[in-house]
Amino acid sequence: MLLAGLSVVMPNYNGESLLTANLPPLITALEEWGGKWELIIVDDYSSDGSCRLVKDRFPQVNLIVNGRNLGFSGTCNRGMSLARFSLALCINSDVLVSPGFVTPLVEHFVESDAFAVTPNILAASEGTNQGAVFGLYGKGFLKGGFAKIDQQVSAKENLYATGACALYDLSKFRALEGYSELYSPYLFEDVDLSYRAWKRGWKSIYDPRSTVFHQSSATIGKLGKRRKRRIYFRNRFLFHWVNLTDRSLMARHAAYVLTRLCVSFLWGDFNYYCSFFGALRRLAKARALRKQEKVHAVLRDRQILARTG
Repeated sequence: MLLAGLSVVMPNYNGESLLTANLPPLITALEEWGGKWELIIVDDYSSDGSCRLVKDRFPQVNLIVNGRNLGFSGTCNRGMSLARFSLALCINSDVLVSPGFVTPLVEHFVESDAFAVTPNILAASEGTNQGAVFGLYGKGFLKGGFAKIDQQVSAKENLYATGACALYDLSKFRALEGYSELYSPYLFEDVDLSYRAWKRGWKSIYDPRSTVFHQSSATIGKLGKRRKRRIYFRNRFLFHWVNLTDRSLMARHAAYVLTRLCVSFLWGDFNYYCSFFGALRRLAKARALRKQEKVHAVLRDRQILARTG
């Protein structure tokens, strides 16, 4: 049974140095908040000293260790399945929190249709605030446009809650069956989760009164740029094949993709083909998820874009 309090779930993969820097401020913020809380770290089969660090220095943490590498979705879902409070904060090990960041986020869940809330997520290396996400559509694709890091943005409805730091209504998270492992090992699972919630009429919210700092992509930064780009485009295809239902937007999507497939070889962009055919290999699973979610839809694509743009 869900209890009134806050569960914090942190996925970790070879993040020993990140945990050393970012866990103490997180624990301090939770203690200063004053409500009931628990901290669950799910280690995704790390090869560094992450697990020993947590065991030795942070005995208040519930450490779960995967027997094999599950990727972001599987790792977060495992932690969320163990959470015992009604609200669950999913936060990456490369996020440094500010004092007092919890209270403004929690306050939104008096609204029955609140699904997720994000704070300012300031990524200095990219010059963006990843917490404020504007809904856009262009060149056949839905897009989440981040605010600039120094841009003043009022509280708003977000296209999606960025997975680096997002507070969820756990009952709704579980109703959606969590992050879809269709997108494993990483990228677009947070976009997909929030968008499926929007389709059910559950909103994502940005609150500028709370701030964290994100060392963007620190946990996957060692992987090759080509591979990351290939996974990004593959999962972007899959996201649209699962979620896009507006006929005119679908037609524009199909036309753009077809054109791009016809011309990408001209500038040697063979990664685009790898991404497309990689997505096709997961098409059956994408169709199954699309069929599962379609029966719950109460909002259309254009309504979501109008509210979040």
